[in-house]
Amino acid sequence: MKWIDEKVFQKYFKESFKKYNHWVEKYYGEKLVSVNYNQPFDRYPDLWCVLESGKTIPVEVEWKTKDFNHDPQIIENQDGFIVVLQNNIPNFGLKQLELDEDDFRKWYTKNSDKIFSESISQIVSEKTKLKRPPKLWFFYSSKSSYRNRQTTLRSGVMGVPFPFRQLKKFKDIRKKDLFCFIGPLEGFSTKGGTRIKFDDFRKEKKILSKNLVLFTVTKGYYYDETKLWDHQTDMLTEDRIKNYPHRFDFDKEPILELNNIKLKNLSITSKRDLHKVVNTLLWEGDPNVLIDLIGHSR
Repeated sequence: MKWIDEKVFQKYFKESFKKYNHWVEKYYGEKLVSVNYNQPFDRYPDLWCVLESGKTIPVEVEWKTKDFNHDPQIIENQDGFIVVLQNNIPNFGLKQLELDEDDFRKWYTKNSDKIFSESISQIVSEKTKLKRPPKLWFFYSSKSSYRNRQTTLRSGVMGVPFPFRQLKKFKDIRKKDLFCFIGPLEGFSTKGGTRIKFDDFRKEKKILSKNLVLFTVTKGYYYDETKLWDHQTDMLTEDRIKNYPHRFDFDKEPILELNNIKLKNLSITSKRDLHKVVNTLLWEGDPNVLIDLIGHSR
């Protein structure tokens, strides 16, 4: 009985491929530089790998060589290989990389809690997602995160790093919700701190938002480490913590776009909600705030 799904074995190779570059160099004369899941996930072949030269090759992951039951020409014609835990057909006809069982065991032991949490959170979220009316979400773009805005809009994918302090709220974003990027704000002073005090925010007459864009969510929360963004800040580490792996998709055609929003004339309720957005990054918005914003922009 196999209690560990093959997808876990795929994840191991994806995260540990550099340990096997000695084998890759032997057959290809160069190293692998990245490994990504096929899209959609769990489609044959399992992975696409990129060599130093930029060449992309297919890779299928199996527990044993005998488990391979796909069209071999897809691997062979594109000069790919298969990855196995046990090579039980030595002269199989395809290049096959046999992975280290002890290293896989150590990796699994080290990552078992994370694997469990990711799996259970997906199961529980699917189980407990009851029907609800669509929500309106506000997300504040600081000056640093605004630099990646165009990549986000072109891809139709919104992502946040791991960890993210509003992750519980972020995971509640679902298909048909409305998602609103706002910011960055200009014309205010933090007066020595990173958090803006509400009294300062409320009274400041020069504050305005550079931009607001509203989209429809087309696919709710999911986890994916595929690289999309080239980061232009040195905040966080490890490639911006796996390149914003907590994500959702949105329709790239905006419902609404506003520019140069003057905040000084907004209602006190709207100012209070927007103040929360600036300090928390993500906030479940009130539609009345959006209406107020529309009335004070161009």
